[in-house]
Amino acid sequence: DPRSFSGRHVEAVTAHWQAEAHAGRMSPATIQTYFSFMRTFAGWIGKPRLLKPIASYFDDPALHRRSLAATVDKTWRAQGVDADAVIREVEAHDRHAAASLRLMQAFGLRFKESLMLRPHADVATPDQAAQAGTSADQANGPVVDYLDTHRGTKGGRRRYLPIDDELRRHAVDYARHVCKGPHASVSDQTLTLVQAMRRLRYVMERFGITKRDLHVVPHGLRHQFAGRGYALNTGVLPPVAGGPVVDAALDARARDTISQQLGHGRRQIVNAYLGRRQIDKPAGAADRDHRLL
Repeated sequence: DPRSFSGRHVEAVTAHWQAEAHAGRMSPATIQTYFSFMRTFAGWIGKPRLLKPIASYFDDPALHRRSLAATVDKTWRAQGVDADAVIREVEAHDRHAAASLRLMQAFGLRFKESLMLRPHADVATPDQAAQAGTSADQANGPVVDYLDTHRGTKGGRRRYLPIDDELRRHAVDYARHVCKGPHASVSDQTLTLVQAMRRLRYVMERFGITKRDLHVVPHGLRHQFAGRGYALNTGVLPPVAGGPVVDAALDARARDTISQQLGHGRRQIVNAYLGRRQIDKPAGAADRDHRLL
């Protein structure tokens, strides 16, 4: 009976996780996620206070305490991977997967968001974006349209992203070319969403878009989008890519903009993409190449 789940079971499970973490087979992020699942389950069976604080079950805080600040640059560029070249290879095999990757690259969309986007229906004029009651991201120049991202988003957060450069225009045009129907989504319409996500993962593995092969994953394009946005807003690379110290107010404005573009509610979340703001630089440190991403 699941309702017999008790404190001794919690201790047994967390002890197993601790052993796996010591062996390097479980990350702090995974442990926190699983612990959250277990807490939810305890609530379902009428024992909402069954679990003690997570720190009570681990002998080393580092095993369960994850850092939200990136210390490693996870962009494709940092790994020496030419995103455009890889996407062209994918295109010859699966145009739906290529369209999804182009949207991730140009707009920083999540995996699911890119598949669910309807490129004919989900494009709004500046007036429509303003009338929707959701603040649209500031464009870099004259804006023709905005990408209306609301399908598959976390927490149902709607965001409008300007289609204001060649990369973004090409991504939308290509997605429209692939999706013929006015209400068609980027995913293959013969597949369910679950099947489409499995198909996309299969294509990623086929073309080596994995940590094991090219040492990159699709989410790395979202990191690359964030890094490019930081460079455009500050004129330097983000901290995780070795960028120099910038004015605190300028850094904060850039992070607020990127947080909105990525669909996050808090500025601190973008530390996971950009790294923490540097407050000092060692004397005599060699100058870095700060060309825009």
